[in-house]
Amino acid sequence: MKMLEITQGQADSVFESLSQKYRIIAPVEKPGEGRFSNTSLLTYDQAKSFKEIDFFKKTYFSPKEVLFPVRESLFEFKKSDIHELQEEIQPSIVFLRACDINAVGITDAHFLNNEKFKDVYYGRRRNLVKLFLIECKESFESCFCVSMGTNKSEDYSGFMRKVDNGYEIKVKDEELIPYFSQGKQKDVEPVFVEKDTSPLIIPKEIDVSLFKDDIWKEYSKRCSACGRCNTSCPTCTCFTIGDVLSEDSSDSGQRRRIWSSCQVKNFGLLAGNHDFRIPKGDRMRYKVLHKIRDFRKRTGFNMCVGCGRCDDVCPDYISMFKCIEKINQITDKKETNE
Repeated sequence: MKMLEITQGQADSVFESLSQKYRIIAPVEKPGEGRFSNTSLLTYDQAKSFKEIDFFKKTYFSPKEVLFPVRESLFEFKKSDIHELQEEIQPSIVFLRACDINAVGITDAHFLNNEKFKDVYYGRRRNLVKLFLIECKESFESCFCVSMGTNKSEDYSGFMRKVDNGYEIKVKDEELIPYFSQGKQKDVEPVFVEKDTSPLIIPKEIDVSLFKDDIWKEYSKRCSACGRCNTSCPTCTCFTIGDVLSEDSSDSGQRRRIWSSCQVKNFGLLAGNHDFRIPKGDRMRYKVLHKIRDFRKRTGFNMCVGCGRCDDVCPDYISMFKCIEKINQITDKKETNE
């Protein structure tokens, strides 16, 4: 382990050395690409220097695309042959807040923690990614990571803090320590947020009677089923599989997987034209209860990390936070009546 403080000039040298091997993926500002005209978008992309990284604001979308691309070719096929695509993947360093580091752990549980069915495509990328922690001293608006228990993490290769004259750094990964040969020694520890702006109680038990509660009818009226909540979420990993034929020959092509969403039409469509969760409120119920009930029953921890991005991006102003609050109220009322 190594802890030190480096100047901006020394940081530029470190970045140049790291860039010879790693892509540096971090929150960066994209002018003119915001939600409204002449606004910027803070999102995850390859940084060209440490100066480009925004250490103080929350990104609009999650960084999951680094490990789980929107579109990914799995293998190529011809009429008489199938062979796996050997895509060259560059090692990456990704700057994440504690909630997103916890989200990576949840995605690992999806794709890697089943010994019989490990996802080799995800695993290949995961093995080439090192995580750098960005601290959160205070909660952002719409965040509730403390309530979800995802406000802290020790699962990082390094930590970096922007200070007036440079950066304070803690490096735990032995492979990365040689890159940080400059600077002066200094004790550096990350500070983690200890209190949500609005604390939230996560229900420990949810009775199946909630599945038919009128709360979901309200969401059927409000939700436009756009799926933005899923694409912005760092732990949503649903995908669909499709074969894309070559333009030159109908006997060859690629099998690809593409992000999907439990909120969009036909997500629950099965063979024989049997469709499940047709009302939009039923899809909302599926998503929310999967995040705070079903996944926990299998793994022992919640799937939601409380980053609040689904609230930030929803065009219909539907809030995951408020939905969980309503579930608590319904659960408390039922227990009182009993």
